Amino acid sequence: MKYIHHILSMVLFIGLVSCEKNLQVDQPDFEVRLSKTTYKVGDTIRFEFFGARDNITFYSGLPGADYRFRERTQVEGGIPKAKVITQYGGGGNQLESLRLMVSNDLEQLAAEGIAQATWTDVTSQVDIATNPTVVESDYLDLSPWVDTAKPFFIAFKFVGEKDPVTVPGNWIVRELQAVTELPDGSEIPVADRANAGWSIIDVLNPASVWTIRATDVVIIGGGRNTDPSEDWLITKPLYFTKVPPDTGIPIQNIGSNLLSDYSYTYTAPGTYHVAFLASNASADDYKSVVREFEITIEPE
Repeated sequence: MKYIHHILSMVLFIGLVSCEKNLQVDQPDFEVRLSKTTYKVGDTIRFEFFGARDNITFYSGLPGADYRFRERTQVEGGIPKAKVITQYGGGGNQLESLRLMVSNDLEQLAAEGIAQATWTDVTSQVDIATNPTVVESDYLDLSPWVDTAKPFFIAFKFVGEKDPVTVPGNWIVRELQAVTELPDGSEIPVADRANAGWSIIDVLNPASVWTIRATDVVIIGGGRNTDPSEDWLITKPLYFTKVPPDTGIPIQNIGSNLLSDYSYTYTAPGTYHVAFLASNASADDYKSVVREFEITIEPE
């Protein structure tokens, strides 16, 4: 019996020692070589890797993928901007039936909330289609209406009139792009048509409503003598100073083959801060090294 008790005590002791022992990892032995730092648009840039490491994350230096901003969640000194791409069809000739509206005090995404909010009509400050030709506006500086302490909303307001001669027609929103332009000229995406979190609010006449499709948003306004209609297409709350941290692309992990190189191509001229984050990790430990480059991309 004493023998069994001794064995159990030894097992318990070994278990406790094992639990107390952390699984440590080595510092990554990682170097990156580059033949030069100036390239042309479209060139294939080859980065050569040397050393032992389990994981590699690549930061291209493009907006949203800059290693220097991996912990950034706020930006200062930026300019809030937006542009739209529209098209007008269906024989429509009520040219003012689509309005671009902005607000910073919308509290309820419903007809009542729309009525209570303060809206500014900025239609005259952007290019809106007048026929089936697709029209892309320039960026509009939203600074006069954006309050960084409040959520901001962009809306398309459709108002169709009943008329024996004119026709409300069909409006197509091909794109919306909202960005924050930083002092260095780069832009941080805030929202676009695909991720704007649209709310569709019918205020008058449910026969005409906005419809979200795969590549655009459309409203069928109808023909002559169509009953009056008012319909809103409103973005989610937009924040032009809040930004998600920049992220890189994992190109190697502990379960993949050891990379000897990595190639990348830039499609626009500029100066890019490139970084490779190499790491070794366990449940108890993490060690990493970073290799960084400034690469200049010239026009073709």
